[in-house]
Amino acid sequence: MYPENNFSNGVTQKNGSLTRSVVGVIAFDGEKFLLLHRVLNWSGWEFAKGGIEKGEGIESAIKRELFEETGIPKFELVSKIDEYHFLNKLTNVMVHVQNYLVRVSSNNKITFENQPVVDGKIVYEHDDYKWCFPKEAVKLITHDNSRRSLKKAIKVLGLSVEK
Repeated sequence: MYPENNFSNGVTQKNGSLTRSVVGVIAFDGEKFLLLHRVLNWSGWEFAKGGIEKGEGIESAIKRELFEETGIPKFELVSKIDEYHFLNKLTNVMVHVQNYLVRVSSNNKITFENQPVVDGKIVYEHDDYKWCFPKEAVKLITHDNSRRSLKKAIKVLGLSVEK
């Protein structure tokens, strides 16, 4: 067995393989979901997500990612929605995603000013946001695995994808 080594952005090495642990935050208020327009590395719509840092628990990771990516300081954890793995072909790192459904207030001011600072500059991941009913959210979300997770969250809430 190889020792487990921790790298940046939640990447660990175990048994010779690199894995990045990620938390996805499916935020909703009532019947609407919060989607973010991504501009870093690719362009499209997603929910807040990011690497789980060394020694960080799930709830702490959710709180940090939600605040960094939206400025929302408070949430209510509703449930775990799902988890899956995929290979990031650019980095050759296996990504382990755990998605959680959280209730937030849509009255919160959404800001992108809490992003990480690299070389003295804020690294913007997102440039826009939308509160969407389920039908629009499912249509807008870019990646199939995120779309499947969103549909599961809609089902958990007893909402219809048709609205």
